[in-house]
Parts: sequence; C-alpha cells; structure tokens
Amino acid sequence: MPFGAYAPASAVEWVAAGKDDMAGPKRTAPEVEIAQGRLSGRWKAKGTVAVFKGIPFAEPPVGARRWKAPGPAPTWSGTRQATKHGPMAIQRAAGFEEFMGNLLNGQGWHPTRVRGLEALVKRMPTPEQSEDCLYLSVRTPSLEPSAALPVMVWIHGGDHQDGSGSDAFYESNALASHGVVTVSINYRLGLFGYFAHPDLRAESDQDVSGNYGTLDQIAALEWVRDNIAAFGGDPDNVTIFGESAGGESVLHLMTSPLARGLFHRAIAQSPGSGGQMVPLDRPFLAHPGAEARSRAFADAAGATGDDPVAQLRSMSADRLHEIVLADDETGDHYPTIDGYVLPESPYAAFAAGRQAPVPLVIGSNADEGTLLISMMQSPMVEYRYLPVPDDGLQPEVREALGDDIDRLIEIYPGLDRGDVGAATDFLGDRLFGAAVYHYARHHATAGNPTHVYFFTRVPKQVGQTLGAYHAAEIPFVHGSNVPILPMSSKDKALSREIMRYWTDHARRADVNAGAPGVNHPEWPAFDPADPQWIRFDHTVTVEPVQRREQYEIFGALIDRRIADLTAD
Repeated sequence: MPFGAYAPASAVEWVAAGKDDMAGPKRTAPEVEIAQGRLSGRWKAKGTVAVFKGIPFAEPPVGARRWKAPGPAPTWSGTRQATKHGPMAIQRAAGFEEFMGNLLNGQGWHPTRVRGLEALVKRMPTPEQSEDCLYLSVRTPSLEPSAALPVMVWIHGGDHQDGSGSDAFYESNALASHGVVTVSINYRLGLFGYFAHPDLRAESDQDVSGNYGTLDQIAALEWVRDNIAAFGGDPDNVTIFGESAGGESVLHLMTSPLARGLFHRAIAQSPGSGGQMVPLDRPFLAHPGAEARSRAFADAAGATGDDPVAQLRSMSADRLHEIVLADDETGDHYPTIDGYVLPESPYAAFAAGRQAPVPLVIGSNADEGTLLISMMQSPMVEYRYLPVPDDGLQPEVREALGDDIDRLIEIYPGLDRGDVGAATDFLGDRLFGAAVYHYARHHATAGNPTHVYFFTRVPKQVGQTLGAYHAAEIPFVHGSNVPILPMSSKDKALSREIMRYWTDHARRADVNAGAPGVNHPEWPAFDPADPQWIRFDHTVTVEPVQRREQYEIFGALIDRRIADLTAD
C-alpha cells in the first residue's frame, strides 16, 4: 500500500508542485488529433513538456456495463479540453489516516510539525471518485510522430483496492524531461474491478468472471498502441512500470496472453502478491475461491434469488461501497486465476518460464514492512483475517514454514514472542524481497535480461523509525519533490541517477546505455549463481544480494505454494 493507496488526486494542490511544473512563457496550447477526436492540453516544465489529462481510453463501465470487460473508447466532435484529471476509481481509502499517521510519525520530526501536517491531511478536500474512471494522462517532450520516443506506462499501487494514476507523488514531468513519453492510467479497483460471480461467468463468452481491472490495464495498453504516435511516442517501444500492486500488475501483464506484444520492457517495484490471488472456483490457503467470496458479498448485500447480479447492478455505487467497508473479508476483491486473463499465478508462470520474455528491472526496499505491519496483524499477509494468538505467531504460520521455522526465529529474534520489530522485518522480506528474488531468479534462468535493485536511502533526521519504507522510492523514480517529503540536494542527485537507469532501460532495454558517472556505476545483469544487485542510496553501489538465506527459505515456501496451487 504505497502513497498511491491513499493520497487523493486533489492532494496535487496540497503538495503544490515545484518549479518543474511551471508553465513557462505563454504559448498556444498543445493540441493532438487521435482516433477519438482532437485534444487540447497544457505546456508544463517551462514550456518543454506537453501534458494531456483525463483522456478516456474505454467506455465508462457504468450501469449495465458494471462488471464487464472494457468497451471501445468514446469519440467526440470538436476539441476536448484535456487539462483536468478524470475521476479516480471508487476505492476503500478507509485506512488513509492510519497510513498517513504512520508515515508522518515515523519521520522523526518535531511533534508540532507532525500535528500540523496531520491537521492538514484531515482538511484535504475529498477527491472525486466514480465508476466512470477509465482515464489516462500523457506527458511528452515532443508532439512530432517522427520523434518515436520511448513510452513508459505507469500502473499505480494500492493493494488493488485504492489509488489513482493522478496521485500526488506521480504528478511530475521529470521523466518526460528525460526524453520519454509517460502515460499514467486508472483502472477499476476492489469490488468494481475484481468481483467474480458465477452469474457473471454465465454472461461471459470465455466462461470467466473477475479481473476487470486487469482488462482495463490491457485496454489502456491497446489505446497506447493505437494513439501514442500522435504524442511523439513509439508504439513499438513501450515499458510498463508500477509499484506494489502496480508492480504486481506488471507481472500479471507479463503472465497474461492477452497483453502479449503490447509492451516491450518491464519494471516491477516492490511487487508482492501475499497469497491473495486465488482460483475462481476453489479455496486456497485461508481464502475462499473468488466466486465464493463474491457470493458471500452478494448475500451480505441482500442480493439473493434468481438473479443476484442484476440486483447488485441496480444498487448505487455508494450503497455497494458501504457494504464493502462493513467487512474486509467479504469486501476485498483481488485478481484471480481465471484461466483466461490470468491462466496461472505469476509465481507459477515465471517458475515454468511461461512469462513474457522481455527485459525486466525489479527490486524492493530495505524496510518494506514498517508502514504496513499495523494494518496486517499477521507477519504473513495471507492470514491477516485469521485470529492472532498472544505470542503473535499464528499456528498457520508455523505450519506453512514447517522445518524452517526455527531458523527463521533465529534470523528474526522475537518472532515467536510477538515482537513487532521481528514481525515487521519478516513481513517485508517475505512479502516483497523474496518475491523479487523468485521472479528475478527464474526470469534470468530463462535467458531474459534481468536487473535487480535494492533501495536503502533513509532520511537523516534523528528519530526516523521507518527506514527505507514501502514506496519510499516513488518520489525518486518520478522526480517528484513535494513539500511534505522534501528532498535534499543528495536526494535530488540520487533521483536523477535512478531516472537515468529507468529511462535508459526504456530507451534501449539497456540500463547501462547512458554514460557512467561517479554515482552511476555499471549495473550487472542478475546471475542466479552469483546474485548481485545495485543498491540505491546517496552513494550508488553494486554488491552481493543481502538476505539471501531468508529469501531462499521463503522461495522454497513459494515453490510449495505453486505445487499446492497447481495440484489437481
């Protein structure tokens, strides 16, 4: 759950963009002609980047189109003003204050500053949410189709329940200023994006239900393929990148046959499934099958009888959202293994070498669990709905880890006594670090270019307790220097180096294409026999993979889960 999980679109004004977003000298608004009609945007970054916001890439999924695959994008006559973001998807956002409280209180700031920022957060305007949410935005340094610039498509995070492509920490023109076209997208979330019900399967020509949010992501990539040349982009050079649930979505797209050929490189930042991805029609771990969960939701909503889906479609989005918030266990809905959009878990696809064979950058942060542990309860997120005993270690966790439990208690001392620090480290390494190691190991073994990073930059203020927390790298990747988390001169230098690696990967599928510098070493390809990564801190270094032992223990658990998931 990154910043994007809860930072509302209207917070863009709250975090007041810096000089990078100045319009520059007054000039005629940029305009483009696409298949749907003509668009008028705005110049930003002192007139060097054209920005087009709120472009519809699919038919609004409302009314009878609720819980259907995205339809063709609407057309219009005349010139459409593309200067304002479209609504964000309907989402939980129930943990916003807790998330922001954890973030602010963990920075080591003076209590007066923290209280002031907490008060500011509470006064933030409520962003617009709507089922009509399938919009994207484009930032480009050139409007010449002949420019054929690399394209980077950002997929936001938020546990598949929250977030928006227009969240404040993504609202930057810095990547576009590095000579790429950037696209940020919305997709349906939670109940509206991943509701899987047998009656919806009966409506489907493919005999599946759910995964509408993933289909939205694919529709956005199809829109990019068909229209991005008008913005100076090359449809044959598209990089997908995202963080947390967005990083996991990148891996889903690498797994889905429906997305093949729509992208050519990938970057997955802190991806982690947490065992939430289950089959349509059978339980897995502590989760019911996706359709069983949806039937339970329909029952909770009072939608019973011959046609519960029709009853649910007749309910307002607000009413459905109230039911979502009433019960996490029936209200949360996630991507599912449906045999069509996602034929298998990405864990299994990578282990078998069936993923898209594209160059991959993947990595995690040193302290992924610090912002999340209070919201998870269990150190293994797939058991977060189950009771936690006084010692803090659920019997399901002991059973899952089997003979490795004693060694893990040695690595994470206090894990068996409910120590929060031990559980936090365990959560971060198991949910994110080990997942990265699994994907990198198998992708490289299959002969695909693979590069792994480890982000360790920690703010220097005394009393900072979060470390290099989940999503801490996002402002560095996007070059978004916002007042709530201001960057030092060293931070800005690190951000520039990260953006160089990211855009070189997008430009030539070669993270080392740019000229090396004092703080820009050559990044070695990942070799499972001698695993190394690049460590992003104020000094950028190449080093052997740390935490290898625990990653391999957790990797063995992933292998067992794959076997269980694929068993008849």
